[in-house]
Amino acid sequence: MRPSKAELGDLSLACERLWQLDDNRAEPGSDYQINLQAAKKGFNPADVAPQPLFSWVSPELLRQRRTYALFFSLLDNYHRDTGVAERATPQQKREVSDFLDAVLISTPMQYVHACLSAKRLVAPEPRAFKDQLFQMWFQPYTRESRDDTSGFEHVFVGEVDKGRVSGFHNWIAFQAEEAAGRLNYLGHLPPRGRGRGASEYEDTGPGERLVSVQFAWGPEVKDVSSIWIGTSPEFEMALYTLCFGAGREENDVMVGDYLVKIRAYHIHSKYGDKVGSCFPELLAKVPGRASSAQAWAPATPQQPPWQSAQQPAWQPPGAPWAPQQQPLPPPPIWQQPGGHPGWQQPGGQPGVQQAGGGGQGQPGCGNVVQMVLDALVGYLKKRFGGGK
Repeated sequence: MRPSKAELGDLSLACERLWQLDDNRAEPGSDYQINLQAAKKGFNPADVAPQPLFSWVSPELLRQRRTYALFFSLLDNYHRDTGVAERATPQQKREVSDFLDAVLISTPMQYVHACLSAKRLVAPEPRAFKDQLFQMWFQPYTRESRDDTSGFEHVFVGEVDKGRVSGFHNWIAFQAEEAAGRLNYLGHLPPRGRGRGASEYEDTGPGERLVSVQFAWGPEVKDVSSIWIGTSPEFEMALYTLCFGAGREENDVMVGDYLVKIRAYHIHSKYGDKVGSCFPELLAKVPGRASSAQAWAPATPQQPPWQSAQQPAWQPPGAPWAPQQQPLPPPPIWQQPGGHPGWQQPGGQPGVQQAGGGGQGQPGCGNVVQMVLDALVGYLKKRFGGGK
C-alpha cells in the first residue's frame, strides 16, 4: 500500500487516506447501535444519559473478526490502578504477539508502515517494525512505580490515577465495561470548535463516528474523552502510530467528516520512544468532506512536519529501535531541534513526560482544553478556501 507524494507531504492527507482504508470497521445498525441521548457541557457533573451509550454490540463482531477478537483478549491483561506493576504471563505475551501480527498485515498498518519507512522513521523490514510497534505500545514504563503502565494500557484500556480516569479512548473497551456494569455513560459533549451551546448541537445521531463523552468508571470520572465509534482496532493503532511517528505533539487533521486534533506524547527511551498518550480531540464536524483524499491537496507544496535536511537511517535492531554494541542512530525527527519544544531539557537530557499529559505547561488528556477559535477558523480557511 503505497502513499502518494501528496500524502507523504501532508499529514492530514495521510490521515484522510487512512480513514478510507479502514475496510474492517463496524457498521451502525448491523454491528452495533449507539444512543447518544442528551448533550452537556464539560463542567456539568450531572448524568444526562439514563441509558447506556451502546444499546447493543453484535457478539459475532468480537468473536469472528480476527483483530477485534485478538484486541478484546488483551483488555483483561492489565491492572486498573496505577502503581501496580504489570507482569505479563507467557499467555499474555502470546496474545500481544498475535495481535501485532494481525495488525501488521492489515491494510491501515501496511499503509502507515509505508509512510513511515519512506521517511526513514521506522525500519522497512516487517519483523523489525513489529519490534518497534512493541516498543511504542507494549513496552512497560513507570508512572507511579516500576513497569506499572504502557502506551496500550493507557490509551486503549484506561487507568485510574489519583482518583481520576486517565486515558481510556477506545469504544470496544468502553462498551465492554459498560456491558459489565462497571461504567456509567453520563452524556456527550459538542465539538469545541462549533461556537454553539450544547443545547443547539442537534445534528448527532446513531451514525456518528467520533464523539466526546463523559463517563464514570466505578467511582472515578472522566470529564471528557473523545472516542472513535465502530473503527477497527488496526485503524486506531495505525492512526496514532502515524501521528506519533511523523507528527507533532498536536496535529490538526481531517479524518472522515471530522476536524480532529490528535495529541501524541512521548516517553523517551534510548531504544525508541514509547507512547505516553495518543488521543483525539473532536474540534468540529464538517459534513460532506469525507470524499476523495485529493480534495485536500494543498494549492502549493508545504513542508511536512516530519521532513528535515537529514533523515536518520535505521539499522537492523538487536533490541527494539537500537542496535546492540553499535552507535545509536541519529534521533528521530520528533526529537530534533524544532520538532517538539519541551521534549529536551537543558544539557541534552530527555525530559520524561508523564503519560496523559505533555511537558511543563502542556495539557493532560483528562483536562478540558479551551479551543483557540481563531486557529481553527484559520485552518478551515486554509483547507477549504478563502485563506492564504
